[in-house]
Amino acid sequence: MKIHKKTEFFQDCRQIISMVQKDHPATLPLILATAFLDASFPFINLIFGALILDHLLAGDKNTMFLVWWMISLNCILGIGSRFLSWRARAEGLVAHDLTNRTITGKCLTMDYQQLETQTVMEKKTRADEGVNNSGGVFEFMWSLSELFCHIFTILYAIITISQLFIQTEQSSDTARWIQILNTPWTSLVMVFFALMIPLTCIPLTRCANKITMKLYNVNIDGNRRSQSFLHLIEDYRIGKDQRTYAMDTMILKKYKQTRQEITANMRTYATQTQTIWGLVSIINLLTVLIAYCFVGLKAMAGLISVGAVSMQVGAITAFADAVRQGIELTGQLDLQRKYLKEYVKFLNIPSEKYNGTLPVEKRDDGDYVLELRDVSFHYPNQTAWSLRHVSCQLPTGKKLAVAGPNGAGKTTFIKLLCRLYDPTEGTILLNGIDIRLYDYQEYLSLLSVVFQDFQLFAMKLGENVAANVTYDPARVWDCLEKAGLRERVEQMEKGLDTSLYQQEENSIELSGGEAQKLALARALYKDAPIVILDEPTAALDPVSEYEIYSRFGQLVQGKTSIYISHRMSSCRFCDEIFVFDQGTIVQRGNHETLLANENGLYAKLWHAQAQHYEEQRIFL
Repeated sequence: MKIHKKTEFFQDCRQIISMVQKDHPATLPLILATAFLDASFPFINLIFGALILDHLLAGDKNTMFLVWWMISLNCILGIGSRFLSWRARAEGLVAHDLTNRTITGKCLTMDYQQLETQTVMEKKTRADEGVNNSGGVFEFMWSLSELFCHIFTILYAIITISQLFIQTEQSSDTARWIQILNTPWTSLVMVFFALMIPLTCIPLTRCANKITMKLYNVNIDGNRRSQSFLHLIEDYRIGKDQRTYAMDTMILKKYKQTRQEITANMRTYATQTQTIWGLVSIINLLTVLIAYCFVGLKAMAGLISVGAVSMQVGAITAFADAVRQGIELTGQLDLQRKYLKEYVKFLNIPSEKYNGTLPVEKRDDGDYVLELRDVSFHYPNQTAWSLRHVSCQLPTGKKLAVAGPNGAGKTTFIKLLCRLYDPTEGTILLNGIDIRLYDYQEYLSLLSVVFQDFQLFAMKLGENVAANVTYDPARVWDCLEKAGLRERVEQMEKGLDTSLYQQEENSIELSGGEAQKLALARALYKDAPIVILDEPTAALDPVSEYEIYSRFGQLVQGKTSIYISHRMSSCRFCDEIFVFDQGTIVQRGNHETLLANENGLYAKLWHAQAQHYEEQRIFL
């Protein structure tokens, strides 16, 4: 690694370690202690094994004393290592679980408009893939533990090998080759080769890591597509369309094609990496061969004892292995930190939306006036304007309707009011203050919204209404009754504890109309001063729709309520109607005023639907 690459490596590693230490401060000390004990095991056996062998050859009767010491130390260190290893793994698994929860938490808190962009979704996929490919924080910390273990092994090995540098006394007629072996310089040359040969693995390891990272980048898009196809296969709610249109063959074929692309890439890169690791193994064997030759010659020359032969060979081999594996682990850590860096990058995505700090004034009279001043908006990565030069004020406590043909900008208008997006141009005001200056969560507390594509969750029915795991049951029942769903829920065996969407045993499925009523009950439970209903009755028949609007008009009495509906009949309940067309407000007024203008868009939309009202004999 180049200098700046090394700096980046250490900075990233420090950031990941700090992130783990913040929530799990015991992890690093446990890892260091485990690494120290694991590195001690081989050298206890090497040292005591050499001493025991020399004592046996010398006929020493105290040999068993050394045996008991070796057994005792092995037991003590073994129990300690197992305990610390178990604790470290437990901490690491908790930390790994935290990374997955943090990704989910980031998605829940980041700007809505960012979640809809391809760039952010790709970064999330890279974060997920990075955590899964590398084993996440758990594997990173465990690799770190192994690296420390190799560092301790190298220190132990250096202390042990240092005995080879001790020069023994020789007579003047000692053979020349024995005198050469007896010099510290010869031992230094041997250690140099034992170190340099494994160092040749550095470029090989770096090459293997580059290949692995390249595979990760190549397969990012394929993994994302295969997961989307897998979701289509597993989601039972999509099963109706799959079976009706016989889509199973198409979905399975596309999934198979995507997996085949991924598998082909993996085979290609696996062949390349296995070749590299094969060369690394050969280099390692060469190191062991040199160690055996050198120590064997010293033993033949009588420069070291028989016991020292096994100890020194073991120490030199351990030294070379530790250097080689340490290099490989550094490369592995570099790879893991690159994966985890994608995770860190995702978490560090800044919010594009300005989040103010002003508290929202608490008013018992619900006097919150919303105003749009010359607001224009187009969606990210699009040039076509969804809204253009919209200016209006939403009177407090009135029932307002937003009407117009499909694509006129009605739902976009609501998204801007909810601050899911900020205007591209212009300003939205609340009581004369730019809504961007308010604390975001406090501003949202003023709004109860039922979106056109609202979502219920695979949780208990009462939790869906309250949008919380804790709630007031009496209040939930009251909201269900107001939404026209209480009788249906009372018939359920578990009542408010009934689970939705087949996630638990005895869960239920709601019909489209029942789901919309439940969404309305959720809006009522929040009891916000501004209520927004975006196509709230699309799945209801006209009779149910009439009942909902008649009842809901009374329920939101005194609140500012905004209705969006393709059924023009719903506008009759409202005090004022805003008619949108091609992103602008082309008309505004009450039902009678707008209907009187026969050339206006509202009257045309009304008369186009009037025959259906006549057929139903409800609204006309």
